[in-house]
Amino acid sequence: MVGPFILMYHSIADNTDDPYAVSVDAFRKQLSWLSENRFDVVPLSFLLQSIQKNNSRILRKKVVITFDDGYEDFITNALPILLDHKVLATVFLVTDMLGKRASWSEAGANVPLMSEDEVRYIKTKGISLGSHTATHENLTLLNHDDLQRQLRDSHDSLTRLGESFYAFSYPWGQWSSPIADAVKAAGYESALAVGEEMRLTAENRYCLPRITMTRKMELNHFQTLLTRTCVEMELRRGYQKLRM
Repeated sequence: MVGPFILMYHSIADNTDDPYAVSVDAFRKQLSWLSENRFDVVPLSFLLQSIQKNNSRILRKKVVITFDDGYEDFITNALPILLDHKVLATVFLVTDMLGKRASWSEAGANVPLMSEDEVRYIKTKGISLGSHTATHENLTLLNHDDLQRQLRDSHDSLTRLGESFYAFSYPWGQWSSPIADAVKAAGYESALAVGEEMRLTAENRYCLPRITMTRKMELNHFQTLLTRTCVEMELRRGYQKLRM
């Protein structure tokens, strides 16, 4: 069986040195290839419900598209392409920094983030909102009270912005079992990590694996990643563990 997969994007932009900024043309070609090859791009909430049913037929060729950070170029460059293909995505917001700049990013420290009005606009277009904490902190370095504030304040902001399905994305992919427990206790229904060491199962709903999309990824590499069978993914996962 091929799929399911969760893709992790950040910025969709041209004329940048950010290694995680996928060009507009590359993003358009990736979505066109998914459509031409009959992949079904579904909301994160649908995928979570499906993996809980553990029905391989439902999960076959399913793809979830996610964006971390909430860059302003999502609304100018990514959203029109998503709407052209009639597919949706989840944007994980740094909720206390709406309308500011991505100060945590070495490559994009001066890149603007969406404002609250822009976030409310993409919500009207069917885009789901998730939490990327309040201020993009490495959660593994925080004490208990600061961790709780990051989770709670961001959850409250999502509610204020009109979201009802609460998903979380770990900044820099940094998490631990106690942090995952805290995310669950704070009222989030799932959490997304970075990389594919974990399996995409209901048991791992607070550390769901994602494929990182980068600027250097050629279309043929993208196609290879999205046509792997479950057996091939297990072999790759085992190889990664042997290297660790």
